[in-house]
Amino acid sequence: MSMNEDKIMNIALVGVGGMGESTRGSYAGIPGANVALLVDANEDVCRRAAEAMQVDRWSTSFEDALAPDIDIVDISTPNHYHAAQAIAALNAGKQVLIQKPLAPSVEEAERIVEAARRSGKQAGMYMSYFDNPLFYEIKDIIDQGLLGEVSSVRARAGANSADFVKPGNWRNSAEKTGGGALIQMALHPLNMVQWLVGRQVEQVTAFSHNRMSPLIGGDDVTVATCYLDGGILAAVEASYCSYEFTLSVYGTKGFITVSENTRVELVLGDAYEGSFIRYGKPRQVEHLSFPNLSVSRVRLDDNPHDQHATFVKAMQRGEPAPIPVDIGLRDLRIVKAIYRAAEERAIVDLRESVG
Repeated sequence: MSMNEDKIMNIALVGVGGMGESTRGSYAGIPGANVALLVDANEDVCRRAAEAMQVDRWSTSFEDALAPDIDIVDISTPNHYHAAQAIAALNAGKQVLIQKPLAPSVEEAERIVEAARRSGKQAGMYMSYFDNPLFYEIKDIIDQGLLGEVSSVRARAGANSADFVKPGNWRNSAEKTGGGALIQMALHPLNMVQWLVGRQVEQVTAFSHNRMSPLIGGDDVTVATCYLDGGILAAVEASYCSYEFTLSVYGTKGFITVSENTRVELVLGDAYEGSFIRYGKPRQVEHLSFPNLSVSRVRLDDNPHDQHATFVKAMQRGEPAPIPVDIGLRDLRIVKAIYRAAEERAIVDLRESVG
C-alpha cells in the first residue's frame, strides 16, 4: 500500500448532465483532485459544463477518457453504458467510480467485477446516501445497542417520474435501466438497510407492477419483504409515481426514523450525543430536524463523508474503493431476485442463486 496523499489525481467525468450535473461540483475543493476532462454525448451540455467548471478539455467521445494522463474515470452515464465504459477504463489502467446501479444485468455487473480483478485497479460505487453524516450516527446508535435488538426495518424511496421522464428518455426502456422503479430508486435504501444492521438479505418475496407510469419501462411500484440473516425482516418499497424517502429501524428498546425532508423521529433506550443527533430523554419520543442534511443532497462546507472525496483519498493512498463494485453486484442480485419473486409469486432464496 502506497501513501501519497499529495498526489494529483486527474479525473475524467463521463456524463455531466442529469445526475452528473448534481454531483460534478463535488470535486471542487477536494485536495489533489483535478477535473481534467469532461465527457458527454450531448455537445451543448458538455460545453456549458466545461465553461461553468472552467475545465479546458471536453469531449463527446468516451475514448478520450482513456487518455494516458487520466487517473480516475467517474461514470455517471445511463445504466446501459456502465459495463462497456467501466471495463474499457479498467483495461486502460484507470481507477473507476460508477454511479448506481452497477449495470442493468447481473451478467454485465459480473464482467465489471472480473475486469477490476484482472486489471488490479479499483472499481467503486458512488452511493449518495453515504454522503450523509446522519446515517453514520444512526449506525452508531444501532451498534451501541440503543435500539435494543433490531427486529425489523422499513425503507422507501420514491419520486414522480412524470416530473422528469419524457418520451425518448432512456428510462422508457426496462432493458436499458434493468427494470424500473426498484433498480432505479430502491438500490440506495436496500443497500443502506444491510449496512445499518450489519446483516445481508437471504430471501425475498414481492409484488411489482406498473399502474400509473406509461413512460417508465418496467415497474412503477414494487414492495418487497426481505429476510436478513439472523432473522431481521425488512420491507423495501420503490415508487416512480409518488414521492418521499423514509427509513425506519425498530428494536426492542426503541426506533429511529429518518425522512427525505431531514426529519428524524426517535426513541432510544439511553441518551446519545453525536455531532448531529442529540437525544437526552430515554424512552421518550423526540423530533429533530436537519435542514442541511437532506437525503438527496447534503449541504455542508466540510463533509468528511463526501463519497467523491473519500474515493480520491483512497486512490491517493493505494487503498481499496470505499464501496467496492462487489457490493453493487450483491445488491443487483437482490434486485433481480425481487423481480423474479414478484413475477413468480414466490419466495426466492439468494443463497441458492449465489452459492
